[in-house]
Amino acid sequence: MTVFGACRRVVGRPPPQAYHRGVGQRSQTETLAGIYQAFLQKRTWAQSALAKELGISVEPLRRVLHELLERGMPLSRDEDRPHVYWSVPKGWFPNAVLFKSEEVPELLRQLRRIPRGVGRARLLALVLSRLPKSDDTVDVVVSRQTSAQEDQYLGVVEDSANSKTTLFMRYYTASRGDAGERHVSVHRVLIGPPTRFVATCHRSGTLKTFRVDGIMNAHLDNGERYRSADERGLDAYRSASVDGFNDGGAPMPVSFRVRNPEARWVRNNLLEGMQREDLNDGVRIVAQTTAIGRLARFVIGLGAAAIPETPALAREVAELARGALGSIPRGPDGQPAETGPDLPRGEQPRSRA
Repeated sequence: MTVFGACRRVVGRPPPQAYHRGVGQRSQTETLAGIYQAFLQKRTWAQSALAKELGISVEPLRRVLHELLERGMPLSRDEDRPHVYWSVPKGWFPNAVLFKSEEVPELLRQLRRIPRGVGRARLLALVLSRLPKSDDTVDVVVSRQTSAQEDQYLGVVEDSANSKTTLFMRYYTASRGDAGERHVSVHRVLIGPPTRFVATCHRSGTLKTFRVDGIMNAHLDNGERYRSADERGLDAYRSASVDGFNDGGAPMPVSFRVRNPEARWVRNNLLEGMQREDLNDGVRIVAQTTAIGRLARFVIGLGAAAIPETPALAREVAELARGALGSIPRGPDGQPAETGPDLPRGEQPRSRA
């Protein structure tokens, strides 16, 4: 077993008379070590089963357990005749967290999948420093890099949700291009990229999704009452979102078709909230959502390969397409001009034949 953390005092050393010759072939140290290992693996033991596990008889085990109880080990004894049960509290192991040696590789594997940042680096270095010497020091898993805002503010966002405490933040809203102050009650954190969180906005009184990298400053505010949210309401809000976007209001059924070969790419790149129906010549993508604008941007990126089936989605796609076409510089003949933002006029590349 490997122990992360320090246990300065497990229990005082019992006097020699505490042990009976009936302990058998096991030494006093082996018996004590066996008891601790047994309770680290399982919180509750039947007295007879523990004696069998340790290879000693019940009576000397009972005396040792009573002695440990008197010495301060947090044991509890319950009877359900003819059985006697001994237990330790949940999570018992003073000032440390215990992992079996066979569990360590999976622990390291999961740590390395965490987005790279200050917290990950510190925790991974700490765990590796407390392991026996090993060649397992090369980080072959390349995880994404966290943003500076995630490193700085994700912890306080999680604290708001876990402690049910209101979060005050100065937040930059990209769609409006401005920053403002607001109180929110965080309910769920959605690990990205990008990392977002669902919260009740105290200004509007509605559920909203915020990006952690939009936070400019934040702290917990005990002076503002936390506003709880119904779990079913949170689930419904998430179900009506696409890729973290939710425009509010009632969700509506939306669909579009994508022909082959582009459909093969779409099958493996669905946004969260989309569902797929396979067709003979491609796929149909369906969603029950309020985020029509987010779906429209996905559709327009597929060009002529995507065909909106829902009128509301078709209108949004058409509006985006008109805006994109209207922003294209055109020459005297009305055709798109080959201009570049970094080239002065008069030095543009010539049109190709």
